[in-house]
Amino acid sequence: MALINTDWTKELAQVEATINKVLDEKVEPMVDKALDRSIAEIEIALNKTSFEVQETIKQLSAEMDRQRQLVVADMKGVVTYAATALLIVIVLASTGFTLFKIYCMSREILNEQ
Repeated sequence: MALINTDWTKELAQVEATINKVLDEKVEPMVDKALDRSIAEIEIALNKTSFEVQETIKQLSAEMDRQRQLVVADMKGVVTYAATALLIVIVLASTGFTLFKIYCMSREILNEQ
């Protein structure tokens, strides 16, 4: 048996009311402000990152276009070179065949005499 019976119900209710009041009036606005600030900073960071990604994509696209143009120019050069080489081979082959015919005809003429 306790010598003194103390009822703390009223005091505990006062403490709970005070804690709720502090949470509602002080802590909650502070947390809301911190969250709002964090959200704003995250939005800024995301916008900046989005802009940087878009710029990088534009730069890569432009570089790919330049590379494609270089490849097209190189391929035109290769085709021109191949066509020129083929023309030279055809000319030399026909010239060589003509010279060979002239040589054979001259041998025939010399053999007939």
